[in-house]
Amino acid sequence: MPLITKYEFEAPEEGIKLLILAAVHGNETAGTKACNRLMAELNSGMVTLKKGFLTIVPVCNPEAYRKDVRCVEENLNRVMTFHENPQTYEQRLANEICPLIKRSRVTLDLHSTHCPGDVPFAFCDYPDKYNQTLINALDVEYVLEGWPEIYGKQQQITDYSTEHCAHAYGKTATTLECGYHKAPEAAELAYRAIVGTLAAFGMIDGELPLSRRKQRIRMDSFVIKEREGKLCRAYKHLDKISKGERLAVYDDGEALYAPDDGYILLPNLEADLGTEWYYLGSAI
Repeated sequence: MPLITKYEFEAPEEGIKLLILAAVHGNETAGTKACNRLMAELNSGMVTLKKGFLTIVPVCNPEAYRKDVRCVEENLNRVMTFHENPQTYEQRLANEICPLIKRSRVTLDLHSTHCPGDVPFAFCDYPDKYNQTLINALDVEYVLEGWPEIYGKQQQITDYSTEHCAHAYGKTATTLECGYHKAPEAAELAYRAIVGTLAAFGMIDGELPLSRRKQRIRMDSFVIKEREGKLCRAYKHLDKISKGERLAVYDDGEALYAPDDGYILLPNLEADLGTEWYYLGSAI
């Protein structure tokens, strides 16, 4: 019996195959709300699919979603590859989601972030013409690049994300971080992203979304929380930092400093040991 529930909508005319994913992390519910809203509009006839084939998975991690936690056994967005002998709940989920990514030309993966006030942004890990069309349709100012390079360079975490999965199959995926998990505007942004993507690929009627000017940020490195400690202040994603600024301190007194001027990215004030504590980036 499948662990996930997918919803499929086929238009009368041929077009692109688009996959929308939400709640890959169970406590990131903005995308789920947006998916449910769009599906209600499709089912009622308020929105009509003109071209292509649309697949929606509003909850990719059902058990984590039920418990309102990020994951059950491990981060689903680090094991998004096919597993011959799945050992965890998330690996079994990946085995159901990966075939959907493989059959879709484009995947939009909707996420949200840890801290109130976080700025929405998109990841662009593997740029191509489909990726750029999708990103241009998103109402965000910031685009982060270089995720695969930093994981390859530091070799502390294997990058089996939805974007990596799509790239491995010769397809395209983009991740949208819609802002703080529980902020109503995050769900609204996720909805506009879906509708804008559908319009940009000609799948529904409507005006194409205006393309906001994007600030590109290169991801330079990340820091794993190796033992108990805390960040030196309540950093928010995309806060500017200065070279030499003390960013975090371990309980044993060791401090971590900013190596250069730039940005702190995705800071997690409550990071578990052995997970990403924060990232560092610079403007391109």
